Amino acid sequence: MDQIAIINMRNGEIKPHGERRLSEDDLARIHGWIEERAWILANRIIGDIHRTVDYLNFTTQWVQSKATPDQLDMVTDDLRSTLLHKKG
Repeated sequence: MDQIAIINMRNGEIKPHGERRLSEDDLARIHGWIEERAWILANRIIGDIHRTVDYLNFTTQWVQSKATPDQLDMVTDDLRSTLLHKKG
């Protein structure tokens, strides 16, 4: 497999590798790869969010059924600062 281009997924920039000139077929395949890769990355983020929701549900259950006051004190500040950091 030969590297034919460098792709920047953030801005869609396609740079031919070395002195190579990209054909219309090359560009069509690259654009297809970019679309597929973007779909994969978007679905990976959704999966991460689902896992986060699962962890939050687990945390809620732990807080309500098993956590001691000292344990709650240890994690409450961390959780609060994480949530408020984004807001501020």
